[in-house]
Amino acid sequence: MFFLLAITIGCWGDNPVAGAALGAGDERPVWLFERGPSGWSRRPKAIAHKVSSLGLGINGDQLVLTMQCFWGDCGSERKRRTIGPPVHTLSTSDLAHFTPGMFRLVDPDDRVPIDTEYRQGGAIWYYGTHAGVVGDPAAHKDPHSIYRATIVGDRIVDPQLMMTGPGLADPAPIQFRGDTLLFLTTQPGRAIGMAQGSPLRITKTWSGVSVPHAMVVGDEIWLWAQQVRQGKMVPVRSISRDGAQSWTDWQTPLPTDDIAGCGNPVGGVFRGTPLVFCVTEKIGGHP
Repeated sequence: MFFLLAITIGCWGDNPVAGAALGAGDERPVWLFERGPSGWSRRPKAIAHKVSSLGLGINGDQLVLTMQCFWGDCGSERKRRTIGPPVHTLSTSDLAHFTPGMFRLVDPDDRVPIDTEYRQGGAIWYYGTHAGVVGDPAAHKDPHSIYRATIVGDRIVDPQLMMTGPGLADPAPIQFRGDTLLFLTTQPGRAIGMAQGSPLRITKTWSGVSVPHAMVVGDEIWLWAQQVRQGKMVPVRSISRDGAQSWTDWQTPLPTDDIAGCGNPVGGVFRGTPLVFCVTEKIGGHP
């Protein structure tokens, strides 16, 4: 309850603006897929729009989507400098009603959180890039830094550097059998990897896919990513049944033929049901 109240109120009277993303729309619609006894099905209407860099986390009975803002009032530069850059959220306990929220990052190095992922226990993972740098963050030339920070009320504090390397983005950690497995883009638009150990290091890579997200389903790890097929983004999945030692070939289990592509897939098991959200956007959709 405190978590939901904090992100709904916002920072210092700085009200959340993600409500503008709620509901169906033609620009960057967000689709929800659910796996039932008969397989995967898609909600007929998009649950949000004008969204990019989608992330997903589950906190008790709350599912939390994090995202980058592509709607009107994304927050002022003055507030970014005085309060911190925002992380926008939509939270739900029933998959029918979504509540907008917002955190702001406190970072002495003035980095902006990109590709944010909320995790149970009050952690936010993200790719931190310097404020004021223009263009697609995935294409920034400086080494990319992956951070984990802590949620305190409506602030994100104490960023800790987890990994640094060229091209790193889209961090998506899971806990599996007591270990942290971090999936992330290693070559934007071209390859992803899995990092493990302390310190984290990349132990496996996959080519031809990007923007990974992993979920634990029973004793299996389901790894999602996006791939370009026939000129549009398609969600693909690989499964490990032996603790991330071996993986199946990429498959396309989601029914996406009747929409104009769907990338940035993020998934989790919520109230016992496997779910996946994805976003329809143009290839190379970041400004």
